[in-house]
Amino acid sequence: MSKGMTREELADFVREMSVPLIKDQLGSELAEVVRDNVEKVASDPNGPWATKWSNNLVQQKAAAPAREKGAAFGRVVRAMAAAKMNKMGSEGTVEVLRGWGDNDLADALADTRNKALAAGDATAGGFLVPTQFSNEVIELLRAQSVVRRLGARTVQMPNGTLKYPKIAAGASAAYIGENVNIGKSEETFGQLTLTFKKLAVLTPISNDLLRYSSPSADAIVRDDLVSSMATKEDSTFIRGAGTDATPKGLLNWCIADQKIASNAVVSLANITNDLGQLVVKLKQADIPMITPGWIMAPRTEQKLATIQNANGVFAFRDEIINGTLWGWPIGSTTNVPITLDTTGAGNNNESEIYLVDFSQVLIGESQGLLVDSSQEAAYHDGSNVQAAFSLDQTVVRAIAEHDLGMRHDKAVSMLTGVTWTP
Repeated sequence: MSKGMTREELADFVREMSVPLIKDQLGSELAEVVRDNVEKVASDPNGPWATKWSNNLVQQKAAAPAREKGAAFGRVVRAMAAAKMNKMGSEGTVEVLRGWGDNDLADALADTRNKALAAGDATAGGFLVPTQFSNEVIELLRAQSVVRRLGARTVQMPNGTLKYPKIAAGASAAYIGENVNIGKSEETFGQLTLTFKKLAVLTPISNDLLRYSSPSADAIVRDDLVSSMATKEDSTFIRGAGTDATPKGLLNWCIADQKIASNAVVSLANITNDLGQLVVKLKQADIPMITPGWIMAPRTEQKLATIQNANGVFAFRDEIINGTLWGWPIGSTTNVPITLDTTGAGNNNESEIYLVDFSQVLIGESQGLLVDSSQEAAYHDGSNVQAAFSLDQTVVRAIAEHDLGMRHDKAVSMLTGVTWTP
């Protein structure tokens, strides 16, 4: 038997190699007896065979327990906070997880920490959430963030910056006559630069939640962090100013020629015409329309679901119910305001609609999710500074770094001054 062979591998070896040999030499009946007995003994982890050969076998790791999506992330965050609460040091998170019976999470976290140390990565008291946990969080973010969900492309920028070359204008071909020189024509090149912007979330958690290992508490921690990150990220990806600290959102990537003022008279004919102009703007710019999608306020979406033609037939309802408009998905979000005054009418009741080819939208991701916690930290609740220690809370901080850019500026068109209400 080969050293390091698992029970399953031993059974396969007997079945595939030994049994045919015994069958040839001593007959099929004895071969079947040998196979059945070897498989029976090998499958018994407490039998005499396991004791005799335990040094030669590779023990199989227990399968990871089934968890709700993202629950592993919440559990790791709670374990980290519990370790700090009990002053268990930098390795305490792994110990807490093992104490809760989460050996799979403890192994993954320990492996991540070891790799970080080997690479000389200073974690400054926090840790990079292991990839499998971080990916779960990003999936949950996608469900809540309409820009990610509608198909924006994610690219890695491990050094914090990504320079993305692009052709600003292509060469021009022309027909020429016989013996006529071909005219010179050159491409014009540009460059899209993505530079990380830091998104930080600080969430106070009751220490009563951290003193118990109930799985329901994991979901509370996860949902609170994810919701906070998704809401701010999405609002910035849609309308961010593009300063040194914040990504430039679709509103500010959209050039003036791609912005259309909504017709002041709200009717089915005018609504249909306004939406059609958004489509024309993208197609006139030769945007490939690989992954087009709409972003609008819930109020606007509901108006499209309820508007009827002269015969009382709902014009868009069936599509809206299925989450699409003209075959393209809708991202309905309150991150699109309904209190704007772009026309200067002073009513503060206007909104926007975006039509974007999301295959042209790039989200640069700079680093893994960085998480830390403290029982002593003070935090601002929006009005006052609160002390976590006196409130018996642990403050959890999560940091993500990313940026948003457009491969082609004309891949976004928008309708302004939208006053459509159900």
